[in-house]
Amino acid sequence: MLPSDPDRPAEPARLAVLDRFLDDHRGQLLALAEDLVAVDSQIPPYGDEVAIVGVVRQRLRDLGLPVGDILAADPDRPNLVATLPGTGSADDQQRGGRRGRRLMLSGHLDTKPVGPARDQWRTDPLVPEVMDGILYGLGTADMKAACAAMIMATHAVREAWGPVAGDVTLALLADEEAGSRFGARYVAPLIAARADACLIGEPGGWQHDYQALHLVSRGLFAFMIEVRGTQLHSSLSDRMPAVNATVKLAELITDLDRWTGLTYQPHPLGESGPTLNVGVLVEGGVSYGTIAGRARFGCDLRALPGMTPESILVDLRKWLDARMAADPDLDAVIIPAPELEWIPPSEIAADHPLVATVTGASDAVLGRVPPLSVFPGATDAPWFDLAGLPTIPSFGPGVLTWCHGPNEHVAVTAIEQAAKLYARSIVGFCS
Repeated sequence: MLPSDPDRPAEPARLAVLDRFLDDHRGQLLALAEDLVAVDSQIPPYGDEVAIVGVVRQRLRDLGLPVGDILAADPDRPNLVATLPGTGSADDQQRGGRRGRRLMLSGHLDTKPVGPARDQWRTDPLVPEVMDGILYGLGTADMKAACAAMIMATHAVREAWGPVAGDVTLALLADEEAGSRFGARYVAPLIAARADACLIGEPGGWQHDYQALHLVSRGLFAFMIEVRGTQLHSSLSDRMPAVNATVKLAELITDLDRWTGLTYQPHPLGESGPTLNVGVLVEGGVSYGTIAGRARFGCDLRALPGMTPESILVDLRKWLDARMAADPDLDAVIIPAPELEWIPPSEIAADHPLVATVTGASDAVLGRVPPLSVFPGATDAPWFDLAGLPTIPSFGPGVLTWCHGPNEHVAVTAIEQAAKLYARSIVGFCS
């Protein structure tokens, strides 16, 4: 039917029907989010991504939605891609129909590990629990609640709105937390042609929910600095010349933490430049009784558009060369981290139609339009961007500050808002 059909309510009224459907099914939405949190999908190295994809497929089946396809470079690392066809199918186009714009909603189903902070959790991280309107559990904000909201939004559009012209694709992916080699990096080239734009539901705030609509995903360059010293019996340190690699490492960490020599072009949406986090990993030495002959520390650098691994290494090597010239006892080398390859930055144009659609949905659901901004972290957006699919890297429930640490949580209200935001984005973009 067309919007002018007398049997079809006016569009604002229809959108209200869509919202009411989600209000009436908020318990189902919360239960779905809890079901996902209850599946251990910690990566690396403990979780089961096969199990959580199985849960998602069953919930899609229960809702009457397409269960989708499994795409996997490794059978233990599956990606689920399910498409709800629009009315503008190939057959309709052959009959003169108009294909609507196609939207992809994407999220990752893996989480960071609980790690050594387990005793700091107020709840069991793998047992979802609601307290005072807050859902606690590993992966609640990053980003199983958003995945649940995307599924329920698609269900709501199908049940309460009716067919839209463009296809809606759910891309629920593996391995985002460990570099995306088995997730978006593998699957994006295979599925990018299914959509005209993509929205990723990473947490939209760092102080409160939906703090910004992020159009830029910062890149990630991870590297080690290895320091070489003299491995020697420690009782001889006052009699024989020796260089303690861990002492030199400590000096380098302190100096690099204060260094401001990165070359970059400030981004107009960015409140700050790139960030360099020094010493996120530290290792060295052999045992008591031995002077450390090797030590190394890891760093991660969040990069703005325009920065590349080559440009970053040029800057870092200038810094390290200067340090070694000033200290003849220092012998060190920079090694890009082999286990976490370069994740490039990406961005979507502020005037892209999907940005306008999402801001309109935000105004209706939140009562405000969040400012456009740069997402602090890296997301799956670059892999879609490289495959030719414009992608909003982050707009979802949750606060990034509570991710990757103890007591991760998300407000139940924010999950409910996410479902409405995604549902309105579907009908606004695909109709």
